[in-house]
Amino acid sequence: MRWSLSSIARAAMLAFALSSMALRPACAGNVPHPFDSTSWQTLLSTHKGHPVIVHFWGFSCGNCMVELNDWGRFAKTHPDAVIAFVNWDRRGADPARIESALDKAGLGSVQSYVLGSGFEEKLRFAVDHDWMGELPYTRLIAGDGTATTFSGAADFTKLSQWLDGQGQR
Repeated sequence: MRWSLSSIARAAMLAFALSSMALRPACAGNVPHPFDSTSWQTLLSTHKGHPVIVHFWGFSCGNCMVELNDWGRFAKTHPDAVIAFVNWDRRGADPARIESALDKAGLGSVQSYVLGSGFEEKLRFAVDHDWMGELPYTRLIAGDGTATTFSGAADFTKLSQWLDGQGQR
């Protein structure tokens, strides 16, 4: 049997694709997208007219890690809420590690981003010109576009009340 060069190439590509799939966990959730200079505006325009909760967190932030499971419970009790998590680790956190941590906390269904390459201060300024980079940092964007922000641990009762005020339960 003779193998043509194109047959060998197709077989190699198929073998590579299958091996890549085998390396992914069976419960693979939401692979984080790079958060770059266009991500913030895209996130806002995609959900224009609807309330959005955007939570900035990091592995190096103790409070962020402590409350990750609380965020998972909050997301489970508010399945219709639009929640996005942005990992803000400055040294480029591993997307697989982010995906695993969010899945483990029950946040596999939320939109997920990882700080992309670029000037971090410029990206932070695009989100909120008053934000100094502290974590955790949460930005609540109402359906009318007004924003409320807070730094530090989340008050999930107040978050629920905010969603109720936006017409979401």
